[in-house]
Amino acid sequence: MLPKKHRLPLRTELKRVKKEGRLIQGKLFSLQVSKSSKNQPTRFGFIISSKIHKKAVKRNRLKRLLSETIMTLKIKPSFDIVFLARKKIIDVDYQEIKAEIKKLFLKVGVIE
Repeated sequence: MLPKKHRLPLRTELKRVKKEGRLIQGKLFSLQVSKSSKNQPTRFGFIISSKIHKKAVKRNRLKRLLSETIMTLKIKPSFDIVFLARKKIIDVDYQEIKAEIKKLFLKVGVIE
């Protein structure tokens, strides 16, 4: 689980990032990336709808996989990032998710 300082706290914050942020498309998920205030750690939010999988256990497992992958990367501060999952993410393993996150983060310039 992500530490509290790395989580987007409120639904209003998620809406702000979706409204102001830049959309980056991937095959497993999309990212909404927005700059936040200076000297603030990068914060993450996850949107995995019940259309992806009906069982909350599976959706929560995906959130844990995504957050675990994020914590292994060196990420620059001052970003707000929202993950929007796609249906394909259910059938892939951890290594594919990690490779996709790295590819999209490099594209955006979030990792060092």
